[in-house]
Amino acid sequence: MIKKFLGRKWFFEDFLPGEPQKSTWGFLIEKEIYSGKSKFQKIEIFENEEFGKILVLDGVVQLSTKFEYIYHEMLVHPAMFYHKNPKRVLIIGGGDGGCLREVAKHPVKEIYLVDIDKKVIEVSKKYLPSVSAGSFRDKRLKIFNEDAFKFLERYQNFFDVIIEDLTDPKGPSLSLWEKKFYQRILNALNKGGIVSMQAGYLREKFSMNLRRKMEKSFPFFVLHSAFVDCFPMSEHVFFFGSKDFDFSKIPFKEIERKFKKLNLKTKYYTPKIHLCSRS
Repeated sequence: MIKKFLGRKWFFEDFLPGEPQKSTWGFLIEKEIYSGKSKFQKIEIFENEEFGKILVLDGVVQLSTKFEYIYHEMLVHPAMFYHKNPKRVLIIGGGDGGCLREVAKHPVKEIYLVDIDKKVIEVSKKYLPSVSAGSFRDKRLKIFNEDAFKFLERYQNFFDVIIEDLTDPKGPSLSLWEKKFYQRILNALNKGGIVSMQAGYLREKFSMNLRRKMEKSFPFFVLHSAFVDCFPMSEHVFFFGSKDFDFSKIPFKEIERKFKKLNLKTKYYTPKIHLCSRS
């Protein structure tokens, strides 16, 4: 929501369903770059000196251009390095292109991106080009603007890595936070396949309840966390799950070896961060 305070416009993040309405966060709007509606949600982009350009969907912050690299690198690279040899990757959501940019750094053969809202992709390309960094032109990419729940019906034992870069559980993404959808993910994962999901704030009760649902759905799982400045309430949690891959079996030296072999260019993620962020 936008409020006037001390004669200037400020943005304050909306509350999610079920959240205690006791605290939120906000920032000074120094420039309003875009505001519009798609069939599914309200899309806004603001500018602030501390955070850069900020993408907001239905009143909830999705990224800031100054700090998105932490979130996207932590959502993508642990999963890619946990997997033995990922060749076919699915991104669910991620219309801003940040996850796509990071996946494209790996020698995969095919990248599928499913985002129900085509307008998010169009707006992000135009106003947030640094986030995707040209990755929408990658020849390995196939884009599907449809419901991910229905999309996964068509795939069994197909994807090596599935990355869920979803909006918070409201509006068009609500059904993708349910056990039924997690079962479809399990069915779509190939042998040794891994799913990566953003899982909210570390100590927030609402997010803790969501993570318990995830933990009950996946036979093997591990959590990583990182502080992302545009999500300032607590550390952000990244959930990695599998139906048959034991995350405890891959040693740190193997992650380090694979990272060096790829000569991966990252700003935040490293093998040491991989190790120390894990809980």
